[in-house]
Amino acid sequence: MHGKRWILPAAAFAMLAGGGMIMPTVVKADEAALAALQAQLPGKLMNDPTVLDWTVYGQGQKNKRVKTPGVGGGVAMQVTSPAASATAHNIGVNVPLKAGFTPGQAITVAFWARTVSADTPDGNGKLGLRLQLNEAPYSGFGDTMLAIGPDWKMYEIKAQASISVDPGKAVLGFQVAAAKQVVEIGQIFVLDMGMKAMAAAPAGGGATSIRMPVPPGLPGRLLNDAASIDWPVYGANQSHAKVETPDAGGGYALRVSSPTADEKPYRIGVSVPLVAAIAPDHDITVAFWARTVSAETPEGMGRIGLRMQENAPPYAGFGDSMLSVGADWKLHQVKMRSSMALDLGKGVLGFQIAGAKQVVEIGQVYVLDMTK
Repeated sequence: MHGKRWILPAAAFAMLAGGGMIMPTVVKADEAALAALQAQLPGKLMNDPTVLDWTVYGQGQKNKRVKTPGVGGGVAMQVTSPAASATAHNIGVNVPLKAGFTPGQAITVAFWARTVSADTPDGNGKLGLRLQLNEAPYSGFGDTMLAIGPDWKMYEIKAQASISVDPGKAVLGFQVAAAKQVVEIGQIFVLDMGMKAMAAAPAGGGATSIRMPVPPGLPGRLLNDAASIDWPVYGANQSHAKVETPDAGGGYALRVSSPTADEKPYRIGVSVPLVAAIAPDHDITVAFWARTVSAETPEGMGRIGLRMQENAPPYAGFGDSMLSVGADWKLHQVKMRSSMALDLGKGVLGFQIAGAKQVVEIGQVYVLDMTK
């Protein structure tokens, strides 16, 4: 079927407040219909949802176009992964985008999919997706791994761009090699929802517009600015972005991606500045909201290390811990006793992210001196 341009009907849908997409209405696939479709959409189309001229790659994969009357846009791309791989992107589908990315841009991806068969414990397929640059170093954001059931369903993912990509160089990438499986991907809508007010800090540092409410009556003495997530992030090939978390984490979080697992977890990290000194032999409690978006670990949980330390060589510190972080938001707590002094303006709480190939989100953080 190579060389044939498969045409899907343009499907219109409405966005429910706080919900997902609802049933499509089939309309004629021409320029006028596309214009009418755009008028109904909640954002600006970044792809052409009427064509299936996508690139499928990967060793051992098979793909073909199949008809899906009444669902998925009427036609879908069926992709077969012959074996499960720890690297989900070894087999993938790249959907070209007409527009590029700008940091702070809110993007919604909605697409039809189903699993034909999957060699997984629950029989559901595993489909990853990522918005990215379509050339080395393949920088991207919005990493998500979805469980895809056997029935046709429209899935919806929201992300915020953390990188700049020129028009013509951006793709939506689907990752298929996470399981031995056969999946079908139908009609896709990639929508530019505009810029968020939660853009990153201005060049050269300074405060952001994000200020989270701090609960009253916290135990102990607060040692950090718990209203801020304006934290430095460091490390080769990491990507990060501030995201909204309306129901948890203080309302906002810092999403950090580690592209590979490293035996030295501190090679990618987040530094949370302390606004007060710490004396030796004090009881310190660190409480922070966190969740894992995706992680290539045996149980799918993320790895977040933490350490109280000086923010200059030789980075002396204490309280080293490594936590397993699940997919649901949770307020994690770590207790430690200071073995050294951290002078005012020189101490940080360091989060270590490079312990796994993963995408994690860290929400509101409280560093508390609990010494009586």
